[in-house]
Amino acid sequence: MNIPLIIVILYVAFLLGLGIFMSKKEKKDGENFLLYKGKNGTWITAVTIAGLAIGGASTIGIAQNAFVAGLSAGWYNVAWAFGAIIASFLVVKRFRHSGHNTVTGLVQDLFDKKTGVMMTIAMILIQCTIIALQYIAGGSILASLLPDIFNINTGTFFSFLIFMLVAFVGGMGSVSLSNIINISLIYFGIIVASIMVFFNQGGWDAAMQMASTSTDVPYLSFTDGMGIPAIIAWMVVMCGNTNSIQGVIQIGLTSKDDKSAVNGFRLGALMMIPIGFLCAMLGISSKALIQGVDATLALPMIILSLPPVIAGLTLSALWAADMSTACSMLIGCSTTVSQDIFFKTSMGQRYKDKAFAINKAIILIVGILTYILSSQLGSILNAMKVCLSMAIGTSIVVLGGLCLSKFAGKNAGFWTILVSVLSAGAWLFVPGIQNVFSDVGYLMLLTTGVTFIAVSLFDKNKVSSKNDLTQQKIASN
Repeated sequence: MNIPLIIVILYVAFLLGLGIFMSKKEKKDGENFLLYKGKNGTWITAVTIAGLAIGGASTIGIAQNAFVAGLSAGWYNVAWAFGAIIASFLVVKRFRHSGHNTVTGLVQDLFDKKTGVMMTIAMILIQCTIIALQYIAGGSILASLLPDIFNINTGTFFSFLIFMLVAFVGGMGSVSLSNIINISLIYFGIIVASIMVFFNQGGWDAAMQMASTSTDVPYLSFTDGMGIPAIIAWMVVMCGNTNSIQGVIQIGLTSKDDKSAVNGFRLGALMMIPIGFLCAMLGISSKALIQGVDATLALPMIILSLPPVIAGLTLSALWAADMSTACSMLIGCSTTVSQDIFFKTSMGQRYKDKAFAINKAIILIVGILTYILSSQLGSILNAMKVCLSMAIGTSIVVLGGLCLSKFAGKNAGFWTILVSVLSAGAWLFVPGIQNVFSDVGYLMLLTTGVTFIAVSLFDKNKVSSKNDLTQQKIASN
């Protein structure tokens, strides 16, 4: 009897059943399907934002990075938590009171149409890359969990299929509620696996011994492996992510009131942190216990050494982590395509009464395109980081427009987002630029920050003078 396979099948069946239940419970309203506005309390908001954060990069990616950075790889999740807390203070309430459903709509209202177009492009690029990376991470988990059934390619396809179906069938309501199970499963699986690997299998002692003899990697240091500059860069990148990306920001709209939204983001931030350091330690233990193990398979392989039921539950938890991120981003990206592109066209206006079916079709199309993209991406954490760094520019635009409206120039938004896209391309394709900057986050912060300030200094047409009514509404919170 293949116990891990049975666990995965039961888990998938439950999630699809939940999606069907939510689709029948809710009215066939296109906007509600994607946004699920005003429904969630503090706890569901918290598990939704935590579920979005705890994905492939926050589990498998951290264990992989621990091979070269040790425990300090866990700071990735701390950076995510830091960004969520900053968003709870600066953006969540303001976005809820703005009257907009999308970041693009808000930015276009604050700045101008061309800035809205650039924001739409940036949102799609960032979110599609994140979604594709979750398919890859899910594929590696299934290939490790069920090697007789899946390889990396078939596991990636199956992950895409199920992740897309969960979002397609149940929408944002299903994604929100499924995260209650996802986060519970993630915590149960990772904690039980940590106890058994560290103490029953000798992983803790093996890691200590490896750390004491290693001269290259400071395995047990909380900061030396990554270094303070890289940790700060992660925090800068994640502040960009949490303060401007549609898939993150719209979670605040699902809350029933401002208090639930703000407290949900803060509670969710606390949920993110322990998983990161536990996965880092599991990665270190995997390297110490399994000779020659590949870094990308470190976490799945060490978990496979556990008893079948525990292994099945834990790897299902890792797969759940990928699913929670992928589904939230699928909904977020589809919201961008739906509300900021399709329904602003003449064709979209003619089919507004078909919004429910069209939004489902958009999820299907986004899912397929991101699956195609998944075949072109490499290292989980590195690709994710370059992609997310573009959000530094979009975040500067959002925060500048909301909080510094008397200084922000109307043209600053367009040029800042354009420079963020060009900077990401330069980091990937211009030889030598990585020798100048220690981290892509610093490059992005410098180029986009200077661009926003410089354009605003010379632009006499300010955001506040363009749309005083909108500014007053946003400030009223």
